[in-house]
Formats: sequence, C-alpha cells, structure tokens
Amino acid sequence: MSKKTNTPVQGDVDLGLVYTRTELFLDKHKKTISIAAIGLLVLVGGVLAFRSFYLKPRANDAAELVWKAQYYFEIDSLDRALNGDDEWDGFLTIADEYGDTPSGELAEYYLGAIYLQKGEYETALSHFQEADLDDDILGTMAIGNQGDALVELGRNDEAVKLFEKAANNVKNDFTTPMYLMKAGIVHQQSGSWKAAAKAFRRIADEFPMSNEASQARKYAGHAEAMGG
Repeated sequence: MSKKTNTPVQGDVDLGLVYTRTELFLDKHKKTISIAAIGLLVLVGGVLAFRSFYLKPRANDAAELVWKAQYYFEIDSLDRALNGDDEWDGFLTIADEYGDTPSGELAEYYLGAIYLQKGEYETALSHFQEADLDDDILGTMAIGNQGDALVELGRNDEAVKLFEKAANNVKNDFTTPMYLMKAGIVHQQSGSWKAAAKAFRRIADEFPMSNEASQARKYAGHAEAMGG
C-alpha cells in the first residue's frame, strides 16, 4: 500500500508561509513603520492641539464679539451692524477675521440679511452662499434667502429651485410651508400651474395648522382650475 501524502491543494492558503512573510516584511520595514506611526501620532496630536489652542479660543473670541452686532441688527441700525462702532467690531470684520468659527459663519448669514434689506442682492446672495451653519433653521433660511435674492434679480427659475430645496431641507411647521408658499407663488407667476397647485396643496394637506394653510387652500383651488 502506498503512503498517502498530504499535498496542499492548489489555491489553499499556507498560514505558516503567510506568517513568515509577514514577519519578514515587518522586520525589513520596521523602521519605516515606526516612523509612519510616530508621524501619525504627531499629526493627531497636532490636530488636537490646533483645535484646543487655536480654534477654540478663536471661537470664544468671536462669540464675545458677535452679540453687539446682533443687537445693532435687531434695532435696525444696519450700518453699525455691518461696520461696528468705536468699541465693537461689526459683521464684516467678524466674518473676515473669524470665518473659521461658528460666529464667523453666523456673521455671513447676517451680512446676507443686511444686504438683502439694502437691496444689494448680488452681495446678499454671495454672503448667504458662504454661510455654513449648523443650526437647522438658520441653515434652511440661508438657502431660502438665496431664493429671495434671486427673485429680486429676476432669476426665477433658479429661485424656485432654492425655495423647494429649503422647503425640503428640514421638515417643520415654520420653514417648510413658508418656502412651499414662495415656490408656489413663483410657479404661479411663471404659469406653471400644476407645479404651483402641488406646492399649495402640500401646505394645505401636510401643514393645516400653519399660518400659510388658509391662503394655500385658496391658491391651490385657483391653480388647479387654471391648470386644468
């Protein structure tokens, strides 16, 4: 009787060989791997230090500055809100010098709102586009306010897309029906009756207790009649 030999089947993994190759690789490249590991630790440490010793203090400084500009905005002292006074910086300086902080991003939003009120729509649009806000409501309004600026610039096709984006960005009883109403009105003005009816009907059906609901029902009926 012949002896049976355990010949590895082609395609089987020889774990011993794999481990040996791994050990050889690690031994050969251990200096490089150690340098890379140290580099990673330095990078991580640098990021943490940057956040702790640079970003956080800057964010705190910006937060202490922005309240005065907000106060001027609330009392309709728009030029002081923009430029500040002898003691406090305005939104222009805060956005420029602290743009990498939450308060700097908030300043961009306020700048958009101020220039929108001043009728400087292109400038307002650019500031709203720069505002990267963590707050859901303000972030949604930054999108919708771009639509307002575009309407004033006569760019209704772009505006309606932003109103619809704002309406769907975060669903709630405040911004969603408000921007659906704006989208519906722009559709109506352009003769897109079916799209207008859809926007108005959605307000009436999904947000029946909203401030826009009563008007939306009337507009929906008119748009549906006009659209056949």
